[in-house]
Amino acid sequence: MPRVAPRITTTSRVGGARPYVLLVDDHEPSLRQLHQVVKGAGHPCVVASSGALALSQCDVRRPQVIVTDLSMPNLDGRALAHWISARYPSVPLILMTGEVLDSPTLDSMRRTFTAVFRKPIDPERFLKCLDRLMPSERFLEPTLTYLPD
Repeated sequence: MPRVAPRITTTSRVGGARPYVLLVDDHEPSLRQLHQVVKGAGHPCVVASSGALALSQCDVRRPQVIVTDLSMPNLDGRALAHWISARYPSVPLILMTGEVLDSPTLDSMRRTFTAVFRKPIDPERFLKCLDRLMPSERFLEPTLTYLPD
């Protein structure tokens, strides 16, 4: 009988699916670019083109981090942050905006959001922030895969 050696890979989180980043922006090119940056860094992500769709996605499965644009029709980034903070207070929120924010507004945003980034985002700075907020491999449950010798 051949001997089988276990190989450990870290593909699932304890208690369920792998953590993911929820990306929210009504501007399709910005959303596509951000998706490429986040996915390219190895973080699973889901996209939503509106605040309402983001809330629906959160009801399906809570994200580890939410990245949202500020200016969106109907439910903008501030309103989305209000809803998310009430429902899921432990979920970090990252804001992206193309607007120039004055100091009082920026201070207010920093009380609500973990980080604020100006569009177009600097991928390196953004990923450093995101990496701090996503769980490291030590929080992932080992999955045994048996391979023949």
